Amino acid sequence: MKLFDALVNPYNGCYIGPEQLPDTVAEFAGRLAASLDAWHHHYALIWLELPACRAELISVALELGFAFHHCTPEKLMLSKKLQADSYLPLAATHSIGVGAVVLSASGKVLLVQEKPLEGRSPSYFKLPGGMVDAKEHLVDAVIREVLEETGVAASFDSFLGVRHHHQGQFGASNLYMVCRLTAEETQPIPDPREILQARWFDCADYLADPNASHYNKLLVQTAISGARLFSHKVPGYMTSPDDYEIFMG
Repeated sequence: MKLFDALVNPYNGCYIGPEQLPDTVAEFAGRLAASLDAWHHHYALIWLELPACRAELISVALELGFAFHHCTPEKLMLSKKLQADSYLPLAATHSIGVGAVVLSASGKVLLVQEKPLEGRSPSYFKLPGGMVDAKEHLVDAVIREVLEETGVAASFDSFLGVRHHHQGQFGASNLYMVCRLTAEETQPIPDPREILQARWFDCADYLADPNASHYNKLLVQTAISGARLFSHKVPGYMTSPDDYEIFMG
């Protein structure tokens, strides 16, 4: 039985890509089994990439000891350890979000109020921001999010800090990267899909507002003063303080 070509990476792992897949399930099963027998003492693990259009091969791979590793809309990556002590790197464990402290020359800060879920009351004003797209730079992402949510074109000044917690979607951890931007006080145009209101606030008034998030006020204060804070715990910000950390400066 013909073997798959052993495309070896620097970690002694072997990769089988879509271009090697035979036309039939039977041929795939025979070739994969023969390759596993031949490679057992030569390689640490095997990566198998199956395109979405070849889903009929998944059950064969699972029967031969492969396990799901990660997937995208176009492909599924499976892996199989050939040596018990081989290192199997994790797939992506974090989502990445961005937030912006957008300041104007006159000392105002741009904030948004999100549309509430059905049956809930609107939350208070917060920093604009959202999720980073695939292969998007942080600076590009934060400028895009501000423009999409408020219609305000802003420019990047500096990186303020990062919040790290383990309560993200789908069991992943989250990194929330906060930047300082500047913009002219143009009239905000809130995104009708997500944003209820977008407004400029006087920074001093916002910092004195008891309804504002303590964490958001901390970020605004840091952007204005340039103060440096490290591994900062924000009382009352999360119910389980051991599950998050904030670095600013």
